[in-house]
Amino acid sequence: MAVRLSVKAPILRFIRRIAAGQPITIFGADKVLDFTFVDDCVDGIARGVTALAAGRVRNETINLACGQGNTLVRMAELVGQALDKTPQINVAPTQLGEVTRYVADISKAKALLGYAPQVPLEAGIPRAVAWSREWETRR
Repeated sequence: MAVRLSVKAPILRFIRRIAAGQPITIFGADKVLDFTFVDDCVDGIARGVTALAAGRVRNETINLACGQGNTLVRMAELVGQALDKTPQINVAPTQLGEVTRYVADISKAKALLGYAPQVPLEAGIPRAVAWSREWETRR
């Protein structure tokens, strides 16, 4: 079975480009996003399924995210550190209609599910880089 990864995901795209010594373009130096490590998402989903099966939650919309914002510039710098490379970052103006700040409110997930993200961006990027390197060698 072949697995296709989307290169639209900024972390993976940045890892690939920085590893190859290629420049990256960030649209909006102050753009802030909420990056969530996959293990935290899986934990939240498992907690949601358990709570649903036990009848503790019903008909709820719950955000599963990190709940902390980081700029794309900061994320690119962390990728560069994990790769031991200096990223070539080109900053361009924010594109019209683009979300410039998104940080999820995870208070409902905390209250209803006991959800508490464990992997901040600073810890997740090195793990993502290691996974990406392993993935590329298996392709």
